Amino acid sequence: MSGTRPGPVPLPSGPAPADRRRRRALPAVRLLCTDLDGTLLDSGGAIGERTLGTLAEAARAGVAVVGVTGRPVRDTLHVTRRYGLTGPVVCSNGAVTVDAGSGRLLDCRGFGPADAVGLLRALRAAVPGIGVGVDSVAGLRLETRFARLEPDPWDHVPLEEGAVPAEGDPVVKILAAHPELPVDELSEALAPVVGDRAVITRSTGAFLELSAPGVDKGEALLRLARQRGLPPENTAAVGDMPNDIPMLRAAGLAAAVANAHEDTLRAADIVLPSNDDEGVAALIRLVLPRTLTGEACCI
Repeated sequence: MSGTRPGPVPLPSGPAPADRRRRRALPAVRLLCTDLDGTLLDSGGAIGERTLGTLAEAARAGVAVVGVTGRPVRDTLHVTRRYGLTGPVVCSNGAVTVDAGSGRLLDCRGFGPADAVGLLRALRAAVPGIGVGVDSVAGLRLETRFARLEPDPWDHVPLEEGAVPAEGDPVVKILAAHPELPVDELSEALAPVVGDRAVITRSTGAFLELSAPGVDKGEALLRLARQRGLPPENTAAVGDMPNDIPMLRAAGLAAAVANAHEDTLRAADIVLPSNDDEGVAALIRLVLPRTLTGEACCI
């Protein structure tokens, strides 16, 4: 779904700015897609007890709650298995879908091998000093330069200059960082080189993420809705970072947690409590009564 949304309505209820006091029909939600880090997960990387309770309520009401994250597969499965979550989970900004319990691959939309090699070479040539990483179905490979710029908790193997994962291990996301350029400036520098060969986004202020053309969280939400026979109007999405914006734009109801990036807040219909205050639980509690009755209300 495209077009300009009205300004977000804050939750819990309270006086919104005058230019944002609009009434809007709230759809009966059958599919709710949520980002993980900074959204479903608190600052310690955990799902709160209240949120776990509302996830169970949603399941009983027939509402599918699906994680849609920028995390690689293995790091996503650490979360889903820790909490016994089931059903599909979408990883790497929409590129990979796996079963949350077994890890079985359900869908993969990555770069072709030649495209990945060419793009990596172009990035290095365009911005001297850039560090890159390659996210694939099987694992994460980081150049030493990238790993130094962003000491990370992820398991990874070193990526030699100019190398990509072996044939048969699709590249689903390319990471890029620079020791001197902030991510916004790095994005501007890379945009002319990348062109339509990739989608540039970010889920952190530390590095950029490049996905194959047509791959983003919004496309993933629409695909999940089609698989369930749902129109976009019966979906909701919640996130915090710019890589969540396509998902918010695609959904019938767009929500952002209070700690979200300013661009993400502008893309939202409603603003929830922060991730540390379990904003996703507030969203589920908001939509469940409407879903159970099949009636819309107003916010």
